[in-house]
Amino acid sequence: MKNRKILIGIVALTVALAAAIGFYVSQPKLNETAELDSTAASRDQSEEGDIHYIDDAAIALAGAAESSEDALSQARGTLELVNSRRADAGLSPLDWDERLVQAAQVRAQEAAESFSHTRPNNTEWWTVNSAIMFGENLAKGYYNADTVVQAWMDSPTHRANIESGDFNTMGVAIFQAPNGSWYWAQAFGV
Repeated sequence: MKNRKILIGIVALTVALAAAIGFYVSQPKLNETAELDSTAASRDQSEEGDIHYIDDAAIALAGAAESSEDALSQARGTLELVNSRRADAGLSPLDWDERLVQAAQVRAQEAAESFSHTRPNNTEWWTVNSAIMFGENLAKGYYNADTVVQAWMDSPTHRANIESGDFNTMGVAIFQAPNGSWYWAQAFGV
C-alpha cells in the first residue's frame, strides 16, 4: 500500500513537472519582446470610393507562405477567444473568412519587415485587398492565442477593433521570422 502511494505521488509530480515545462517552453524568451503596434487600424468604405485595389502579387505571396501546425492552430484559436470577448460585450460572433486569412498572412509577413500599419512599399495596410479589409491588429513575439488576444484586449485601440459592431468577419495569420519570432496580423471585414 505504501509503495502504491509513493508511485501515485511520483506520477502526479511527473505530470505537474511536464505541464510546467510545457508552459515555460510556450512563453516568450527573456531576450524577446512581446509587443503590439502603437495603434490598431480601421477604415470605412467611404475611404476608397468605387475602386477596389487588389494586390495580386501579395495574395500570391500569401499562398506560398508556410506556417507550422502550431501557428495555424493558434491563429485559428483566436476566433473562439475573440468571440467569447464579443459575447461578454453583448456583440454577435465574427465568422472566420479564409480571404481575410490570406490577406492577414501577407500583412504578418510584411510586419516582420516593417512593423507598422503602413506596408513596406508605403501604401496603406488595406491595399492588400481593399474589397474585404476594414480593420487590422498587429502583434509580435506572442506564442499563443491566449496571450495575444489578452494583449489586444488590454489595448484600447485594438480592443475597439475586436468589439466593433461594424465587423462581421475575421481572419488571423502568423508569420514566423527566421529568428523564430511570431508576427501576428488580425484582419477584419464587414
